[in-house]
Amino acid sequence: MKPFYYLCDFPERKNAGKNFVTECPKCGKKHLYISKTTGAFHCFSSGCDFKGKLKDFWEERPSYNSSFTGTAGDKFMGTNYPTHNIRQERESGNGNGKSTSEVPMIPEDYKKLPPEAFSKIKPLTDDPETKDQDQLAARRYLTDQGISLKTAIEARIGCLTHRCYGKDEDNKSTGTMYHCVAYINFLNGQPVNVKYRSCDPSTIKATDEGETTDREKAAGYTKLWSQDSPTTPCPPYHIDCINPLKVAEETVPRLIITEGEKDVLTLEEAGYHYVISVPNGAASDLSKSFEAFEPWIDQVRDIVICGDIDLPGRTLVKHLTDYFGERCLLTTLPGDCKDISDVLATYGIEVVHEIIESARPQHTADIITVSERANGILNVLHGEYDHGYDVGYGPLTDHVFHPTDQGGLIIETGVPNSGKTDFLNDLTCRLMAKTGRYVCYLSFEVPDKDKHIAHLVQLMLGKVNTVNYTQEQLKPIVSFLDSHMVHLDLHEVSPTPNNIIARADMVRRTLPLKYLIIDPYLFMEVETNRYNTETQAIKAMLTQMQAWGRTNNIWVIIVAHPRKLTKLNGKNELEEIDMYTIAGSANWANLADFIFSISRINRQDSNYTRLDMLKVRDQDLCQTGSVLYVRQACGRYDERESEDQVIAEAQGKVMSRDHSPWISLIEN
Repeated sequence: MKPFYYLCDFPERKNAGKNFVTECPKCGKKHLYISKTTGAFHCFSSGCDFKGKLKDFWEERPSYNSSFTGTAGDKFMGTNYPTHNIRQERESGNGNGKSTSEVPMIPEDYKKLPPEAFSKIKPLTDDPETKDQDQLAARRYLTDQGISLKTAIEARIGCLTHRCYGKDEDNKSTGTMYHCVAYINFLNGQPVNVKYRSCDPSTIKATDEGETTDREKAAGYTKLWSQDSPTTPCPPYHIDCINPLKVAEETVPRLIITEGEKDVLTLEEAGYHYVISVPNGAASDLSKSFEAFEPWIDQVRDIVICGDIDLPGRTLVKHLTDYFGERCLLTTLPGDCKDISDVLATYGIEVVHEIIESARPQHTADIITVSERANGILNVLHGEYDHGYDVGYGPLTDHVFHPTDQGGLIIETGVPNSGKTDFLNDLTCRLMAKTGRYVCYLSFEVPDKDKHIAHLVQLMLGKVNTVNYTQEQLKPIVSFLDSHMVHLDLHEVSPTPNNIIARADMVRRTLPLKYLIIDPYLFMEVETNRYNTETQAIKAMLTQMQAWGRTNNIWVIIVAHPRKLTKLNGKNELEEIDMYTIAGSANWANLADFIFSISRINRQDSNYTRLDMLKVRDQDLCQTGSVLYVRQACGRYDERESEDQVIAEAQGKVMSRDHSPWISLIEN
């Protein structure tokens, strides 16, 4: 044997995609694969460990990652592929595997199966004259599973009589001897572990009207296991099928992952060659099982998950999709079949093909196709969609605030004592009385809930003084509010976003909640620390509130104070409020669906309130702009077209006011 080799030492080499295949100088078999990209070579003949790197490439690529280790410590990674790098995710804390302090496994860490274990296994043959009971038992079992002898031989299935045991047996040394099929797992052409599956027919007593007889009938096969594996964890079964040195394509178009070894044979029978199974069924630790083979799996474009339909199988499918992410395609099995092997035995190869070829990405609401929304799109084109509703002030307000029942996030702001809460009381009363919407209040600055609700009654009546009203006159309004509003008063839990949503969810589950009022944000407790700044905490809170609102078709209204405003020209007049003057973060402006400010204007010739709609996300129904209001003594706000109109009203001109009790609306 030479100490090193050049490419010219293999003049009889043949092209095999991205590799060369030629005769091995050690064993003489034509199983030596040479990478055209890196010069790494490896013989895949069983029992031959000839491997290394051609001297032509020693200086060409001084640094690269590892998947193979040559005889002189050279490393090989096959071809560099764009990767979904699971290891990087895991080491950054996004996975559930090893920490950065541990050394990851590579394929060469797997030890070869001891000769004494391997020598006991008899390769399956197609000898028609064989009388060997192990051969006959294995053939019978595989035939009944729909696996041809040809496929089993190509997969290097073995047979023997071996000790097996059930999964619930504690003392595995006392297992029973059975005729077994041997699933030999090869890695770099060498056997690294083997699993034995009993293949003797099982029998049950036939009964007649509950009486046991001596008649017996076949009831499938025993299902007992054992294995020899010198390395823990076991590698995935049939992993060599995607060994970069044996793959001709630049990218493996599709890899199928199953739960068991028999399923691999089933799919081989159906003509699929890139198939592996997890090493320990549904109980496999994926991060450890696939760690050494991540560079190999990185060359795969799509991963088809073909799992079992029982609970452990479905759990494994979930873990696999979480582990491999967006590359995963999921299969759907007939309801009467536990796994893909059952499909082959029951329905045949054509149905297996249909199932694999129809594998689809996991359904997620995050991906919306046109076909899913076709009916809704056509409805929009015909004008059939939620056109929103008037909140009860009139056309001027309707022009700037015309919500739908979609839900989302509304921010109200304004300088202190500008009447934010006062205006919000009037707005929510109108929403209840004139649109029938249900409102939930979390009013930190309103300690006396009785007084707050009493004020809402006065708004409903349009009266300041209700002393002379009888109980009979007041009870209908109180009853109406009881069916349209509720207060939250967080004494048992802290007012964190999670706790607020949890309490609001309790309301939502039993009542038709449409508005959640949080007044003001200042009293909410958001988590800030060295890793979570105030800006990040506010963004997380707003995102959470908006998502909850949209999911449940509820408008979340948050009252937020502006930052300290700058005085203009050194005078008492303050700068105008805009979307970005809210204290704490620009995310208030970025995430809100509506933002409006309330300003109280006090002048010698007029007093009024101005609403400035600073942001409207969907401007199909309303737009940004300003509306002026005069406040009645009872707390109602009446919209006005201009400041001149307000001045004229202050000078004695009679203007329209909403004096009528809203009880008539309630009764209707």
